[in-house]
Amino acid sequence: MIHSIARSAVFATLLAGTAITTPVLAQQASDPKAAEPDKTRVADGDDIVVTGRAGTSRQRKVETSYAISTISDQDLRVRAPIGVAEALKQVPGFYSAPTSGEVSGGVRVRGIPSDGYQTVALLEDGIPIQGDPGLGWLNGDQSLRIDQSVERIEVVRGGPSAIFYSNAPGAAINFITRKGGDTLEGLVRYEAASYNSHRVDGWIGGPIGASGWHVFAGGYYRVSDGPHNSGFTQDRGGQLRVNVSKAFERGDITFGVKRIDERVGYWGGGIYQANANGTPSNVVGLDNKVDNIVGPDTRYFNFLTPNGAVKFDDGVGSSVKLTQFSFQAHYDISDAFKVEENVRYRTSWTQRNSITPYTVAASASALLTSTFGKPAAGTGYALLYRDSGAAFNLVNQNGNGLALIDLARTHTVPLDEFITDTRLVGKVDLLGTHNLAFGVYYAREQEDYNALSAAVLTDVKAHAEVLDAYLVDAKGNKLFKISDNGVIQYGAEFANASGSSDNIAAYASDEWQLTPKFRLEGGVRYEQIKTRGQVEGTKKVNLGQSPTSADDSVGVGTGVFTPFSRKYDHVGWTAAANYQARPFFGVFARYTDTFRLPAVSSFITNANAAPVVQTLNMLEGGLKYSRGKVDLYVTGFRTVYNSYAISDYQRLANGLLSPVIVYGDTKTTGTEIEGTWRPTNWFDLHASWTWQDNRFSKFVYTNSAGVLTDYSHHKVNGVPDNTFRITPGVTLFDRKVRLQSDVNHVGALYTDVANQIRLPSYWSVDFAAQFQLTPKLQFGLIVANVTNAFGLVNGNPRAGTIDSSQAGQPVYIGSSLYQRNYRGSLTYRF
Repeated sequence: MIHSIARSAVFATLLAGTAITTPVLAQQASDPKAAEPDKTRVADGDDIVVTGRAGTSRQRKVETSYAISTISDQDLRVRAPIGVAEALKQVPGFYSAPTSGEVSGGVRVRGIPSDGYQTVALLEDGIPIQGDPGLGWLNGDQSLRIDQSVERIEVVRGGPSAIFYSNAPGAAINFITRKGGDTLEGLVRYEAASYNSHRVDGWIGGPIGASGWHVFAGGYYRVSDGPHNSGFTQDRGGQLRVNVSKAFERGDITFGVKRIDERVGYWGGGIYQANANGTPSNVVGLDNKVDNIVGPDTRYFNFLTPNGAVKFDDGVGSSVKLTQFSFQAHYDISDAFKVEENVRYRTSWTQRNSITPYTVAASASALLTSTFGKPAAGTGYALLYRDSGAAFNLVNQNGNGLALIDLARTHTVPLDEFITDTRLVGKVDLLGTHNLAFGVYYAREQEDYNALSAAVLTDVKAHAEVLDAYLVDAKGNKLFKISDNGVIQYGAEFANASGSSDNIAAYASDEWQLTPKFRLEGGVRYEQIKTRGQVEGTKKVNLGQSPTSADDSVGVGTGVFTPFSRKYDHVGWTAAANYQARPFFGVFARYTDTFRLPAVSSFITNANAAPVVQTLNMLEGGLKYSRGKVDLYVTGFRTVYNSYAISDYQRLANGLLSPVIVYGDTKTTGTEIEGTWRPTNWFDLHASWTWQDNRFSKFVYTNSAGVLTDYSHHKVNGVPDNTFRITPGVTLFDRKVRLQSDVNHVGALYTDVANQIRLPSYWSVDFAAQFQLTPKLQFGLIVANVTNAFGLVNGNPRAGTIDSSQAGQPVYIGSSLYQRNYRGSLTYRF
C-alpha cells in the first residue's frame, strides 16, 4: 500500500501529466490510429520474434522452429487482462485459472501439472522477474503487474525456453515493455468496474532534449472491493515504472526501475453442494460467484503465541512491496558479433493473509463430531455466535445448517535477488550460416519464510460470522467452552526459516542455415545450484493463556535450527530442424531433454527434505502458415515429466499440519492449434484449441495411514483434456468501432491424483468493445462471463491433492468463475 502522501501526490501528478495513444508497436507509435486494426494488416507470421532465441539476424514468427504465441498491443488493450493467469487464457497449450484471485494463481502447460509457475519462466524484457517463479508462497505473478506500459507478450512453449532460461522446461513468457521514442507521447486511462473498482493508468515517453537519451515513465493506481465482495476494500495500491535509454553507433543501453506497492485480495474459495445428479451447485444462502465467506466479522484475530498476541488482519490480502532495478545493454564488437548484458536486482517483502475455508461437513453437527469427537453420554455440542451470543440452529441456520472451519493464515516471504545474464552472439559463414550464442547466467537469492495460522469456526453465508463451540448437557446448559473467540486451535501451522542460493549456468546455441530453406538448430545448458539455510524446529505446547482448549496444543518454534546445504546440477539440450518451403509456410520438428533443479523453497519448511532433479523430455513437431487472410499454426507434442513433485499436506503425530512432497512420473500427448481468418477488412475470426491425454505413467503412494496405492495410469490432476477459445470480431466505421467476443470452453478435469473428484466441463462467454469517440479519445467496454455461467475451476487443495478427504461428500470446498461483471474505460492519448 502507498501510504505516503508525498508519494501519492507524485504518482497522481505523473498520471495527470501523461498523455495518450496506445501504440501497437514501437515503429507505429506516432500514428493515432495505430492501436486499431489495420485494413492492410500484415500477416501474424511476419511478427519479429525476440524470445527464445539469440542471433544477429531477425527471425519471423512463421520461421521459428518452436511453438510461439504473441499477444499484441491491440489484444492487450481490448481485453485489458488483470493478472498473468488471465492474460494467458488465450494461449494454446496453457491451462490457467486465477483460483485465488488476481495473483497467486498458476498455469499448466502441455500437461505438466506443477503448481503455480514452477515450470515456466516469467520474463520482463527478456530478464526473469524472479529467478525461481515457483517459490513457496511467492508465485512469480505476485512480482509482476500488467498495465498500459506492457506493449506485448511473447509466449514460447517448450524447445529453447529451457536453454536460455532457468526453471523453464515448459515455457518462457516474456512481457515486453515500452520505451521512450523520438516523439513525446503518452496516455491516461480511467477505468471503473462493477465491483466498485476504480483505476487510473498512464504513461509518458519521449526524448530528453537533443541528448540522444529517451525516457519513459508509466504505471497505475487503483482501489477495488474485489469480485468476491468482502465488505471492505481488498485492492489498493499500484505500480510505477521508469526507464531511460540511448542508442549509440554500435549499441544501446537501458536503465530501469520498477516499484510495486500494492495489496490484492486473496480468495480462499467457496462452499458447494452436489446435486442429485452429482453436478455442483451453490449451497443455500451463498452465491459463490460473487459472495465471500470473508467479511468484517472474520477480518481481525489475535493469535496467541509464547511471545504474546500477534495481530492478524485479513485485509492485508496478498501485499507486495517490491523495488526492481534493471540494466540492459548490447555492443556490436564487429559486424558479425555483439555482446549482450542483462542485469536485474530486486528486493521485496510479500505477505499473504487469508481466511481460507478448510473443512466442511454435511451438517454442523457432523463437523463438530468429526472435529472434537463423539461427546460423552448426556452431553452434546452447541454453537453460539461470538459477538451476539445468539444460538446457532444446528438443523437449518442460514437455510443450510452448515458450519465451517477456516484457516486464518499469514505467510511472510522477504526476498532479495540479483540476476545477471551475459551473452555473446555472432554470425559465422561455414558450410552455410550459423547464428551462434554463448551465455553465462548467475542468480543469487536470499529468502526468508515465516508462517502462522489458527483454525477458526464460522457459519456458511456471505460475510460469515464467527462462532464459539461449547460442550453442553442434555438441557443445553454450558459445561465447557471449547473455542476462544472463535479460534479452536492456535498455531495450527508454524514455520520459521531462511535460506540462500547461488545458481550458475552456461549455455550455447546454434541456428545453422544449411540452405535458404533448411535450418538445423541445437542448444545445450549446464546449470548448478548451491543452497544453504536453516529451518527452526516445531513443537506443541500448552500456552495456558486461555481457559479454553484452543491454546492447549499450539505449534511453536523450538529455538533449535537445523541447517541445510545441498548442491545439484544437470545438463539439458535441444535439437530441431526447420524446413521453410515458402516464406509463408514451414514445418519443424524438435526434441528437448531438460530439467528443473531443487531450490531454496525445496527446504524452507523441511531442512531434511530429499528433493530430486525433475527431468523432462518433449518431442514436438508442427506446421506454420501465415499469408494474406489466414494464419494457422498446428503443433503436436509428447511430454514425459519424471519425478514430478506433488505438494500435499499431512497431519503429523503432534497435530501440526505439515507439507509433504511426493514424486510421480507423467506422460502427455496432445495437439495445439491456433489460427486467424480475415475474410474481409471488417470481420476476423481467431481460434485456439488444445487437446491432451495426460496420465501418470508411474505413481505409487503411501498415505499417512500406511496404505500403499498404485495410481499409475490415472489422469493427471488439474489438467483438462480439452480447452478452446473462439473469438469472432468486427471492425466498423473506418476502424472507429471494434467489437469482439471470446467463447471459451474448459473440459472436465480431476482435482486429485486418485481421480475421485471430477469437475465438469463448462462454457463461458466474454465480450469486449472499443469506440473511437475522437482521434484522441477512446471508450472501452468489457463484459466478463456474459451468460453468468457457473463453472468450477479448482477443488480444495487443503483436502489433499492425492487422496482428497472431500471425495464422496455432499458438501465441499472449491473455486468457481466470477459472476457477470462490467468494466468501462476512457482513454485519452496524444
